[in-house]
Amino acid sequence: MGTVDRLSKDSYAALVVGTGFGGAVAAARLAQAGVDLAVVERGRRFGPGDFPRKVTRIDDGWLWPCGHGLYDVRPLNDIMSISAAGYGGGSLVYANVALRPPAEVFDEQWPAGWTRAELDPYYDLASTMLGVGPVQHDPATGELPPKTLLVEEAHQRTGRASTSLRPNLAITFGDPSTPVVNRFGVAQPGCSFCGECDIGCNTGAKNSLDKNYLALAESCGADIGTLTEVVSIEPLRPGFRVVLREHDPDDGDRSTQRTVTAATVVLCAGAVGTTELLLRNRDELRTLPALSTALGHGFSGNGDFLSFGRGTAAAAYPSQGPTITTTALVRAQGEGRDSWFVLQDGGYSRHLAQLVRMLDVAALPAHVAALLRSGARRVVREAADLASTLEQDDDRTLVMLAMGRDRADGRLELTPRGRLRVRWDVARNSALYAAEQAASGELVRALGAEPLVTPTWRLLRQPVTVHNLGGARMSEDPRAGVVDSDGQVHGYPGLYVFDGAALPGATGANPSLTIAAVAERCVERLVRALLGDPAWRAPEHAVAVRPELPEDAAVEVARRAPAQRLAPRRGLRFTERMRGVLFVDGVPRAAEARLHVHAPDLAAVLADPVHALEVSGTVQIAGVTAGPTPVHAGRLHLLAPHPKGRSMSYVLPFLDAQGQERQVHGSKRVWRGTGGPWAAVTRMQAAVGTAGAWGDEDGELRIPALEVARMLTTLRPHGPHPVGTLAAFAWGFARGVAAGLAARA
Repeated sequence: MGTVDRLSKDSYAALVVGTGFGGAVAAARLAQAGVDLAVVERGRRFGPGDFPRKVTRIDDGWLWPCGHGLYDVRPLNDIMSISAAGYGGGSLVYANVALRPPAEVFDEQWPAGWTRAELDPYYDLASTMLGVGPVQHDPATGELPPKTLLVEEAHQRTGRASTSLRPNLAITFGDPSTPVVNRFGVAQPGCSFCGECDIGCNTGAKNSLDKNYLALAESCGADIGTLTEVVSIEPLRPGFRVVLREHDPDDGDRSTQRTVTAATVVLCAGAVGTTELLLRNRDELRTLPALSTALGHGFSGNGDFLSFGRGTAAAAYPSQGPTITTTALVRAQGEGRDSWFVLQDGGYSRHLAQLVRMLDVAALPAHVAALLRSGARRVVREAADLASTLEQDDDRTLVMLAMGRDRADGRLELTPRGRLRVRWDVARNSALYAAEQAASGELVRALGAEPLVTPTWRLLRQPVTVHNLGGARMSEDPRAGVVDSDGQVHGYPGLYVFDGAALPGATGANPSLTIAAVAERCVERLVRALLGDPAWRAPEHAVAVRPELPEDAAVEVARRAPAQRLAPRRGLRFTERMRGVLFVDGVPRAAEARLHVHAPDLAAVLADPVHALEVSGTVQIAGVTAGPTPVHAGRLHLLAPHPKGRSMSYVLPFLDAQGQERQVHGSKRVWRGTGGPWAAVTRMQAAVGTAGAWGDEDGELRIPALEVARMLTTLRPHGPHPVGTLAAFAWGFARGVAAGLAARA
């Protein structure tokens, strides 16, 4: 599957690492300028017909850990990251959307000089290179995709018609049976509307980066190495020594190392990949010890929120047409500040639904199953159930993807054991997620469908992002950022970051075009410096044109109109305090937990069979924590079904005094024989372990009687009808306890 390339020599003027929207741009412009260039990519080449389609095994070309497959799915603690591994990076599986964010995005966090007006010529350049334009009619039917018209009808019903649009897409439209050679010498047929954009386009109509920027780089002499990863980067003054790992294409467990040197190194391995590489070189290998202390900070999931609508009154046919064909700009009246986000129709290939439907934890390869941490096995099972449900009613299913301007205050870091994790405060971003979920639900209900969310969100309160940003962000101040406003790493002349890692904040829309435009601007300055030519420009500037920009018209409408009030949410907060003894490595330890529990949308919590709530607060365990230690992205399943009755299941992740990841995992047992309702709701059997490794629940934490009284005083409803909110919660809680104690095992 796919071909493999190896570098032809060991010394270059420049080395580009990664072939996504940053790396492909850098490679094309450096090669055009005549720079002696090497380009390395950890994934394979995928040509038409090479993308995986077998759905009997998830490890057959689909996953990076399994023979270097297409997707790299990483549960990074507080957020789940999905990226692509292949020659062309994320462009191989993205939804082709080319949007420009409004000017306000660049007013926050970006260095001086970075404005929408400054970037527009580079947006024009990237748009021309990618050949963007709105969705066209299906050549087989002469009509637009049914989901396009259906979602536009829903926007009419929900009052968003004036801010809805058909975004520009990087797709070749035309006759699928007649390939046409593009300006870069690559033959491409027209789109067949097969709905497989997000699993790799086997027809070749997607304008992925291997068909434009990378094709240009190769035609200008760039030397390519695929299945090649960077291990270390060491300054030579001048230049750098880079150790590479070349993977065996036939044996995923075998690799060889080689060393190359380059005067200039440009990192474009994606926000997660680039940041992880720099962290390991600073903190483990210590080859780049002077990297900024801001490294890893400023991570953003771009406000991604994925949801579904099941059972539309009219058929949506989500597997027909490009993955995304419509966008609506939503300005929602929020809690404290307005939430701006885009809401897009989605689609899914039947292959992907079948693949997920057949997920079986027991059948996964050991090294893949080992990636599943506490609670993730249940997520896998529920994901399979969801996929089965959607597949059975796939013609009447909608997929909705929202993206917004989250707070971009996450942190990528290495654990003491060397595992990459992200610290992401779900609670601080919950207003955005709630607004996105409400708007998505409002749209699918307008079409007669039932809203559904991903199992990772419903069970773990873990967002899923396919648009990782930040981690090596731009700033003129080395204390606040890793690279300067031209993308050069502070303290290491000749080392650059041109990908999504350098972006200082969320774009609030599909970020691919912004990453490409930023890379165009940065590489232009790099080429000018390397050639000593302050007037050098990419030759394609002469032919670049500005396409129609319907997003700008939608922004103007949204600016003038008042923020939209979504259906008001009724939520609830309360605090509980438990004390007792936990066993750590067989030793009893005095322990205390002070927890803040939040139901952002009580109606959704009560309707959810596992009643998932968000938990923050602190835990303190004698000899394990250095005092009260924050709980990161904790969760509580309140009175969830259990074979014996009901249970209140807690997962409380924290860091011990040595910085090691641990979790308190506990349950309050609400069934017959547990001592009645008082004992059932005040006594928690608990264990302490590392993520994914649990002992017996041989400890116990209790809520003393006085603390129960105090807990009742902390109940704080928010939203409309506070008395009704309290009553609904109390009634639901009492019914759940009664049902659990009355159940017969």
